[in-house]
Amino acid sequence: MGNQKKRSTLRKLAVSLIAIQFSLDSCVYLSNVIQYIQIVSILGSKNPEHFLSVLQAVSAAVQVLSSFFIGNISEWIGSIKWIIVALYFLSFVGNFLYSCGGAISLNTLLVGRIICGAASASGAVVYSYITLVVQERSATFELLSNYRTSAGLCMAFGQLVAILFALCDFKIGNYRITCFNAPTFASSFIILITGVLLAVLLEDPKVTKCNDKRVDLIGAWRQFFDAPARKIIACLILLWTMFLSTLIIGEVLYFMPVFLALQIHWKTEYEGAAFMVAAFLGVLGSLLAPKVVRIVSERELSEDVPLEKRASGEDAKAMNPNEQLKGNVLYRNQVFLSILALLIFLLGQALIIGASEALSRGALPPTNSGILFVVGLSIVMIGYNCLGSSVPAIFSTHIDPELKVRLMPCIGAISGVGKLVAPVVFGALYKTELGLPIGVGLGMILVGISIPPFIWLLMKRC
Repeated sequence: MGNQKKRSTLRKLAVSLIAIQFSLDSCVYLSNVIQYIQIVSILGSKNPEHFLSVLQAVSAAVQVLSSFFIGNISEWIGSIKWIIVALYFLSFVGNFLYSCGGAISLNTLLVGRIICGAASASGAVVYSYITLVVQERSATFELLSNYRTSAGLCMAFGQLVAILFALCDFKIGNYRITCFNAPTFASSFIILITGVLLAVLLEDPKVTKCNDKRVDLIGAWRQFFDAPARKIIACLILLWTMFLSTLIIGEVLYFMPVFLALQIHWKTEYEGAAFMVAAFLGVLGSLLAPKVVRIVSERELSEDVPLEKRASGEDAKAMNPNEQLKGNVLYRNQVFLSILALLIFLLGQALIIGASEALSRGALPPTNSGILFVVGLSIVMIGYNCLGSSVPAIFSTHIDPELKVRLMPCIGAISGVGKLVAPVVFGALYKTELGLPIGVGLGMILVGISIPPFIWLLMKRC
């Protein structure tokens, strides 16, 4: 019992450390990127939001490609552990290069972010890692929630790094360290140290090598689409939801520096503090999600709630009636949680539109409008972390165990597509007459039409 508890604690610690790189790479540069672009290039200073959209879109495109293939690479090498460690070293290189870009050109910033995008495949391969080291559904959900909680805390920590190191202003030789590059310098070395720790702490679950490249790349998807139609539809709904959740978070993270820096003219420290508060509050989503689902599920099981729908196919054969009951109750409550998260998205986005409209109409002072924006951002992040806990856990129940190494990273890859699309779409919408409200309004429409498919998931237990 003691060894099992120790192993569980070490797994949670390892998963928490995996979250550091993805989180720091996603947010540390955000609070000062607009000003950094303006400083590095006279051309960039005329249209910094355009280069920001390019920077984010190209980085996200690389993340998508690397995330789709990271499972195949893991099978080819035969180890997930060392893939994760290698991605951490890659992130160190990318952040270091981005930090040095101020002495060179905007293209150097872009290359640094491209390397960081490739390293962010760690946010995809972690799903394979979790589903390999634990098999029980409730344990998988708990570990996924732990990852989302850690990611949120690391985002908040990243903003603390951005705030503290924004105070730096000194020279090393002929190169000047300022508030624009000091935070990413610091995060690069934090990531390097964490990578060394992961090399010690990570388990190395057995991964069967696949030497047939055709089967490796195509066979998994062919097997996936050989499944029953309802199971395929359920998986597609879940993948769409992961795309949507990252699209929405990409939307608000694109508009955050644009709104707070260009319209309200907040300093870097204020932007960092605002995002830190939002990230801390957003952690409530993944922190409370497993506890709420567990409490509700235990209550239903204690009351011996009859199931209207039973697991079909392989799931029913693999589980005894008691396990089947637990699995279905857990499934139902995870779907309920996902629907609640989508409703939370709508509330947060409505507040963001309200902040923009209040500023443009002079209904609120700029500072108050900024605070309202941050409140909306916090609520959106709560919904994002709820979905980040529930959707991968539900998705993993529909995947053949033999395909998990190759297909579970698709969760991260699809999320990367959301990051890719967000700056392109919302950057274009921001240039229109309606600007921010029309962009966020589009996000609300997409969230609204995504709720009925989840109701279908609730009614049709796959």
